[in-house]
Amino acid sequence: MRTNLATDALPSLLAKLTIPSLIALLASSLYSITDSIFLGRAVGELALAGLGYASPVQLFLVAFAQMFGAGSASLISRALGKQDEKRAGSAFSAAFIALMLTVCSLALLFFLAPSLLLKGDNPAVKGQALSYLVVLLPFTPFFCASTFFAAILRSEGKAGKALLLLLLGNGVNIVLDALFILKFGWGIKGAALATALGHTGACIYACSLLMHKKLLLRPHKPAFPLLKEIVPLGLPSLVRQLGTTLIIATVNALLIKTAGQAALASYTIINQLTMLAYLPLSALVMGFSPIAGFSYGAGNSRRLASLIKLSLLWQLGIAMVLLGVFQVFTRPVTVLFSSDETLIASTIPLVRIVLATIPLIGIQSLGAAYFQSIGKSLQSLLLWTSRQFLLLLPLLLICSYLFGPKGLWFAFPLSDVLAGVLTLVLLNQERRKEFSFPK
Repeated sequence: MRTNLATDALPSLLAKLTIPSLIALLASSLYSITDSIFLGRAVGELALAGLGYASPVQLFLVAFAQMFGAGSASLISRALGKQDEKRAGSAFSAAFIALMLTVCSLALLFFLAPSLLLKGDNPAVKGQALSYLVVLLPFTPFFCASTFFAAILRSEGKAGKALLLLLLGNGVNIVLDALFILKFGWGIKGAALATALGHTGACIYACSLLMHKKLLLRPHKPAFPLLKEIVPLGLPSLVRQLGTTLIIATVNALLIKTAGQAALASYTIINQLTMLAYLPLSALVMGFSPIAGFSYGAGNSRRLASLIKLSLLWQLGIAMVLLGVFQVFTRPVTVLFSSDETLIASTIPLVRIVLATIPLIGIQSLGAAYFQSIGKSLQSLLLWTSRQFLLLLPLLLICSYLFGPKGLWFAFPLSDVLAGVLTLVLLNQERRKEFSFPK
């Protein structure tokens, strides 16, 4: 059924755009979730802590795949819309080569000098993290390329093939995790190899689409001057991912210094649960954005106002359900990632603290997406960066310094409250300037 952004009923239209986004986000998140479940339950606390300690290195490299993917996807989709297949193919080739040169250089640097990012006084955790990275880093071209290819497929409107790419990679990862960790007993090295081979399988599928000419896109001679357009377009994606990487690396460093491997293992579990909690909220934002941008461009302020109210209502409703799940059923969701009763008992109260402000996270992300959709980049950038760079990072350092490792956990809900207040202030200013909201 064809979607009409201008006339379709908002509830059904929003659901139609949100549900596929949720499936895609879940598929892309399963790599780390699967590794955490297998390692936490089959190997133990130390492996879980090592996985969490190594994750910033992988996230850092993937950030560049997201940048080149998002930037080139924007240029490619516009070029294909103008039937300029040569420009689209040249942009693809230039972005892909630039990505490979960037991430392979960085991966080689980390491989030769892992102490650049893995600092700390716990040799056992550091050893586990190094074991994971030694296996994973040689596959850097594949796990970065799979992220890049997914963005390229979406730019051509092949969302189904992009989803299949993610599901294929995750399917391989799950099967190999079970084989390498449960049957062969390879521990964290097995998790790394399973992840690497999963991404490799996804890349083979993407390359087969290009080779068998099942896409409009055809690689052409790279036009590197196009990188001047691609990089700025992808910069917001890079900044957001680097923000996440910096937060995780900072918390890891603080915990390994002040609280030890048990607290780091707890934080790894909390990260996975936080990712799960954010998925439906992020999917709703992805469904909201194209409708908001279209309505604003068409000058339909009444429809845009109705969309904002509906989305806020849905966002709050979903967030309240999630809040109930993570506050009431904390133990069942935590047990997914560990069979260690001591670790479970220490993690449960921390999950409740960190995820206590889920409704405010939904409001903040929706506000940032609104400003981005209507082309107000300054407000959008402020909201996208406020929670991580402007608020959470300094609060983590301050709370940890003043109150020790226990105080560190309260920085998360505090930053959510402040970011939520900032979002409401900016949205209220926007309402007074732009709209006469229907009563």
